[in-house]
Amino acid sequence: MNREEARLELDATTLRPQDASPEARALAANDPELAAWLEQRTAFDESVADAFQNLPVAPGLRESILSAAYARPHKSTRWLTPTLIAAAACLAFGWTLFWPGNSAMAAWESESLAAVAKVEYGVVKLDEHAATLEAVKKLLNATGCPCPETVPTKLAGLPTYGCKRIRVDGRAATIICFELESGKEAHLVVMSSQNLCDCPAQDTPCFKSAKNWSYASWSHGEQAFILATTADEAALKKLFGLV
Repeated sequence: MNREEARLELDATTLRPQDASPEARALAANDPELAAWLEQRTAFDESVADAFQNLPVAPGLRESILSAAYARPHKSTRWLTPTLIAAAACLAFGWTLFWPGNSAMAAWESESLAAVAKVEYGVVKLDEHAATLEAVKKLLNATGCPCPETVPTKLAGLPTYGCKRIRVDGRAATIICFELESGKEAHLVVMSSQNLCDCPAQDTPCFKSAKNWSYASWSHGEQAFILATTADEAALKKLFGLV
């Protein structure tokens, strides 16, 4: 892999650096010019992601974009960065292709999965990066963010990418991202269960699915949890020692 090949790959994974190949990451680590470019590009993409994170989709935006595109075919769009194109696409289509929530779900479950999807697809960045659950818990406890009192044993042993602070049902919550053996990810959402509507059963995970997501919800003590993944339900149940 040469520098330009590495640049193209790194350019596509600035918000999800774990998706870049070891070769590309190694080149960036040993090439000062490439490293400086990556740092600048990452900062820009993160600022764009932050700007779009809570921006609502205007009615008719998709139709307006398509209409303008067909009406002005001679205009080049090469000046647009991949991040801006991706952000515009997400806004225009309202996440309809991969938005996991639906009206049959509890509101807190739908909000949690929506936040997880943003992390999974690189629309928002993690607040903190850490390689183990214990390291993540130290970061969360130091900042007073919701931190899981206990998690399934098999999940606790997995490598982690880090965590993201969010709000669900008006309350503080945290997403912790784990790496599965298959190269997939599992995202744990934890929050207070006090006065939570449709609070799940204590210590008994309920397995459900939504579009291409498998997830389980449960509670323990005064905390409520969702564990979601795009891997199949068998992989999810394995984390609970059920397969």
